[in-house]
Amino acid sequence: RPVFDGGEPPAKSAGGRAAGLPHWASNLQDSLDKQLLIILRDDRKLVGWLRTFDQFANLLLEHTVERHILMDERKYADVYLGTMLVRGENVCLFGEIDPDWDSGGAPESARLQEAPLAEVLRREAEIE
Repeated sequence: RPVFDGGEPPAKSAGGRAAGLPHWASNLQDSLDKQLLIILRDDRKLVGWLRTFDQFANLLLEHTVERHILMDERKYADVYLGTMLVRGENVCLFGEIDPDWDSGGAPESARLQEAPLAEVLRREAEIE
């Protein structure tokens, strides 16, 4: 349940979203307890489980990793960060991760392969 005022759950409006919340908050409500990919203003990419949020779109994520992606080489590596509180003003984009994507739900050409962190960080430094 999202954190609003610590009292009773917020009442629902006619549209089904919590009354008194901005329109975009219904997207966050639908994403609770799901794994999300979040792109931040500084271009970092986080993957974690959304546990709660507030009226400012601050997000509490669990089991969070910072994902480093080499798109040209179709590789990625993760740095484990744990539980994080992300300020809403730093979020540019977020989307739910399809749990079936890696288990055969995606075409082979669209999948990324996990690579050693040191290799991915070295390649990122070379590219910059």
